[in-house]
Amino acid sequence: MATIFKERSWWQFTLTRITIALIVGILLGKYIHIPESLLGVCLSVFIAVWFFADQLSTQAYYNKKWISGLAILLVFICVGIAVYQFRTNLKIQIQSKVVLLETPIKKPNSYQATAAMGETVLLIYFNPSININLLKAGTRIQLLKKPLPISNANNPGGFNFKEYAASQKIFYQVYLTESNFNILNNTQLPISESILNKAKNFVLNTLEKNIKQFRERSIAEALLIGYKKNLDKELMNAYSITGVIHIIAISGLHLGMIYALLLWLFKPLNRLKKMQWFKRVIILLILWGFTLLTGAGASVLRAAVMFSFLILGEQLNRPNQIMNTLAASAFCLLLLNPLFLWDIGFQLSYAAVIGIIAFSKSIEKWIYLENKILSHCWQLCSVTISAQLLTVPLLLYYFNSFPNLFLFTNFIAVPISGIILYLLIGLLAVAPFSFIAKPLGALTEWLILALNDFIQNSANLPFALTNYIQISLFQVICLYLFILALIHFIIEKKMISWWIACVGLVTFIAIRSLEIIFYQKQQKLIIYHAPKFTAIDVFEGLRHWYIGHPIIEQNVLLKNNYLIPTRTLYRASERLNSTKTYIKEPIIIGPNKTVLLLQPRLLFRDLYMVPKVDLIVVSGVKTLPLSTIAALYPKVVLVFDSSNPLWKIQLWKKEAERLHLRHHSVPEQGAFEFNL
Repeated sequence: MATIFKERSWWQFTLTRITIALIVGILLGKYIHIPESLLGVCLSVFIAVWFFADQLSTQAYYNKKWISGLAILLVFICVGIAVYQFRTNLKIQIQSKVVLLETPIKKPNSYQATAAMGETVLLIYFNPSININLLKAGTRIQLLKKPLPISNANNPGGFNFKEYAASQKIFYQVYLTESNFNILNNTQLPISESILNKAKNFVLNTLEKNIKQFRERSIAEALLIGYKKNLDKELMNAYSITGVIHIIAISGLHLGMIYALLLWLFKPLNRLKKMQWFKRVIILLILWGFTLLTGAGASVLRAAVMFSFLILGEQLNRPNQIMNTLAASAFCLLLLNPLFLWDIGFQLSYAAVIGIIAFSKSIEKWIYLENKILSHCWQLCSVTISAQLLTVPLLLYYFNSFPNLFLFTNFIAVPISGIILYLLIGLLAVAPFSFIAKPLGALTEWLILALNDFIQNSANLPFALTNYIQISLFQVICLYLFILALIHFIIEKKMISWWIACVGLVTFIAIRSLEIIFYQKQQKLIIYHAPKFTAIDVFEGLRHWYIGHPIIEQNVLLKNNYLIPTRTLYRASERLNSTKTYIKEPIIIGPNKTVLLLQPRLLFRDLYMVPKVDLIVVSGVKTLPLSTIAALYPKVVLVFDSSNPLWKIQLWKKEAERLHLRHHSVPEQGAFEFNL
């Protein structure tokens, strides 16, 4: 860090400045639409200014060299706007003939696959009764059913699947039974995709033969090639709670381990100078082959591009400035896909690497240990701490929780995962020799089992996770200001950094305090979108009262998916022991509003006993007396929750519109909020 602040001036980070300009352009492209003609004129003018200013800079009398630098930055801002607008300006057309991009994957109630549909991708769910063996990557099918747009029927604060799908070019989905499509033929996939599919199938088949336990095999698949479709959700949750989810999410860590292994394997070639280019070409081919095999996620792409620049620099005998190399990799990836800028993996990957580059050496110097083993242990801890420094604000912002045991679990899990990765690579190498592969697979399975047990036992500790943390984007900026200024103060001992850190922290705490004061006054009802279930929360201040099916509250995964994000958003983390709101099913009476819960056990003749109702929640009833409701409560709002089948809701909506009753369908429109 001291080296970066003192010896390396800002002008040396040319690619860093250009990449920042590109990022600014991409952000402007998202929020401001600029016509292509105007963008072309601006780009031409800035290039011309750049050219003439650069020519004049060779003259001794010319002292405006900053104009050339500014023109360069403006050029790349325009480039950023252009690449974003080009990437997002897709022709979304529904086509009847599509080509499967993968073999359908078994899901609890269907088979799932993606298919190419023009410039976009179609998400397909196949009925489980279909003969799935007839469908594979490259199969061309004709749809006899119209795909539907992906809706955003989520809960407040929950995962926005529609936005995520759009980033993957997926805008439509369809559920197909045997009568909804025809198989036309099998198209030949491009050679590169065909090779990758065969390689993936070889890896999966090898692991299936030699690792018998399904749970351990799924971890091996994720750790080796990033194949996550068989992962146990409870186990994934344990990895997330303990802060080691990056182990089973292919990232630069895995590529770095493979790069180190390749350097060791090709070490004998170091003596042959004429063979250096051959060694580097082979290493690059293997690294990029692995990257593509794992699905080319943002974090592993970052590592692949960085290693490519490092290897290219070695071949050309050029010195590498690591920050410029990092910036160059980001520049290339954002040119390829500007939407990576909003990819969580992309942000976390670069934040972690920047933290390691900037802070790891300084943190390592905080403690001096003469013992080599202890020194190496502290070095690993310093890398982990430095990686966490710049990722913590992002983790709090996106995941609303903090893994308290991250230092301890990473210290144990990262080395073990490295050993497992090398064993899995060895298993692939000896796969044809079953007498070697079987015991090696058994050893790997035992080691994965030990790792899983360690992770689950750690996750079960009561202090493993701090959750219900909700921060805004501005608070993220305040946290970064505090962290960077504080570390600069520790290293440089400058009081200005100390005061900046204090401003960042005080602002963060002030915003947090104001939000808590605001939410302490809330009194509202939330009807959740929880498919096939009724789930309702009453919020009073910073506490909640749950009404609905008990499995949603009791099952950890369902609770995390449906309840916790909204409770976190509204700061209602604690359970109410007593309520100001009158709650006695089927009636909920707030200070100003009355809610009626229509349930199967409620007799409709009882409606006459309730004089005033503002909201009616319909939950799993067989019949609905809409005419009676319209006569008794003409201004009521009807909410059809997720326990009702969609076909019934469609019928009720038509009838409600005829009777001029306002309505809301939770399965179609997402959760419903109602102030009491």
